[in-house]
Amino acid sequence: MGKLNGKKLAGSTLIEVLIAMVIIMVVFSIAMGLFSNVLSGGVSMRKVQINQQLESLRLQVIENGKIEQEHLVIDSVDYELIKTEQASSETDLLEIKASDHGTPAGSIRFLLKLNNESKED
Repeated sequence: MGKLNGKKLAGSTLIEVLIAMVIIMVVFSIAMGLFSNVLSGGVSMRKVQINQQLESLRLQVIENGKIEQEHLVIDSVDYELIKTEQASSETDLLEIKASDHGTPAGSIRFLLKLNNESKED
């Protein structure tokens, strides 16, 4: 082993190391808070999927000219089709509401033109 004759090794004291660790932890916690806010504020793939499914259901109802089922469950999302009011003798105002595990996830409202078959039902 070599000896150090009259030379000191440069190093940090325990207090300096602790202060540096505290500063790093504060910066890291601020960064994690900002990161979680960005993730929660963005459009998730689940919301995009629900909106696409709402549009698909709207097109199906328009194509069929009537509501076949008032309640659907697709990919664990509940879709409720509601006839809110009759806008005129030829059209109905319909609304499709989506809820994901009990929380509202989206809705869409549209007019449905009635055909002669649905008036007789």
